[in-house]
Amino acid sequence: MRLGSVEKSIQVLEHLGRHPRGLRISEISRHLGIPKSTVHHILSTFLPYDFVQQDPESRKYSLGFRFLTLSKVILDHLDLRRIANPHLQKLHEACNEAVHLAILRNGRVIYIDKIKKPDGLSLATYIGFQTDPHAAAGGKVLLASLPRHEVLAMYRGRALKVYGKKTITDMHKLLEELEKVRQQGYAIDDEEYYEGVRCIAAPIKAGGRVVAAVSITGSVFSMTLERIHSELRPRILETAERISAEMRW
Repeated sequence: MRLGSVEKSIQVLEHLGRHPRGLRISEISRHLGIPKSTVHHILSTFLPYDFVQQDPESRKYSLGFRFLTLSKVILDHLDLRRIANPHLQKLHEACNEAVHLAILRNGRVIYIDKIKKPDGLSLATYIGFQTDPHAAAGGKVLLASLPRHEVLAMYRGRALKVYGKKTITDMHKLLEELEKVRQQGYAIDDEEYYEGVRCIAAPIKAGGRVVAAVSITGSVFSMTLERIHSELRPRILETAERISAEMRW
């Protein structure tokens, strides 16, 4: 038997997770089609436990800091992140650009580690950030590890969302791009997710399968295509290989 109240609670929390600036009860109700009284009851239940918080001025609700505590416990015990982090630190020091570690879950790319450039360009990504995989270099690496029919099933019934000015929005072209990624062993995002931003990613493997992607992200000014191919490509491939060699899955 399905627990309707639990499912509605999950829907509310997931919806808040997609709106970090917060939402009012009426907005949540309208977006999810759940009665305002039910939304209010759900939020009132979570509020004392800090799973949600409410801004006293705007009256908007957002996710609470309790999730940070719980996520830290998970991340600290995640072997992949523990193994990869020292290598990400070295990669960041070598290239002086933002570095990410990402996995694919339920058709979404999830960033499980990030080392940002202190004085570099500002990116909306953070640990726990989720997005569609087709527009990001790390996402394309992860998609390229899947059979064609799984990629098609993932996007069945929905369009390829536009993010940057060069986002691939045609499924046939995406499949061609993924084949290219498989053959060359890395992926490049050239202003496909953010305008003015480039990224290169490589796969991390364990037990003969791709389990994650490591990526380098920076502005088009610091990450020229020439630098990507001559300097960053060998660095990220070496980093991915070193992490993969330590995996024991």
